[in-house]
Amino acid sequence: MELPDMITPRLNTSTSLGRALISMFKSVEAELIYENAESGAVKVMVFGGCAVHLYTHHRVSTDVDAEIYEASLPEGFHLRTLLAEVPEQFVDEKSGRLMELNYDLQYNTSFGPIHEDYWVRSIPLEEFPIESPLHVHIAAPIDIAISKLGRATDQDVGDIMALLRAGFILTAELRRLAMQAIDVYVGNKEPPTSVLTHILQNYLENTDDEAC
Repeated sequence: MELPDMITPRLNTSTSLGRALISMFKSVEAELIYENAESGAVKVMVFGGCAVHLYTHHRVSTDVDAEIYEASLPEGFHLRTLLAEVPEQFVDEKSGRLMELNYDLQYNTSFGPIHEDYWVRSIPLEEFPIESPLHVHIAAPIDIAISKLGRATDQDVGDIMALLRAGFILTAELRRLAMQAIDVYVGNKEPPTSVLTHILQNYLENTDDEAC
């Protein structure tokens, strides 16, 4: 059963993790301003658990999975090193534990399928306006889901299901765009295809059960 309409995704950065993520990138923004970098000199796309958290809050993450989408940097400005040097502490509001958010230098969008139009669908963080030298975008729910079909750990599958249950993704659209992404994926195409089929089957079966 298809959900009749997709709910427009909204970002909520008011949680402790959300504020830590903003603070991390604000540190970089301040350095870029100091270096007189131009508007939009650096464009960053956030995927992974942090992005899922901003949409659903169903879990927290201690790693920032992000791609430097575009960068025109002042000479000698080491962006990735700077990001890795500014971990941010935050409190997990469910457990009360103090945690540390770190930028993952190992993350790469080639770890899984990625649709070519992911930047177009992304949502900019309003905390980094157009005049800022740093533009931070959060990948759209559907593109986060597609990117997670590669590794497909239990946590990845849980994230995809959370985004589906929130109504941010239409199953037919996920199937269509994911298959387009898998078609040009350089890795083994069978595993992400099987994962996609399994997820959609489980989700639609559960949706049908709830509708009965």
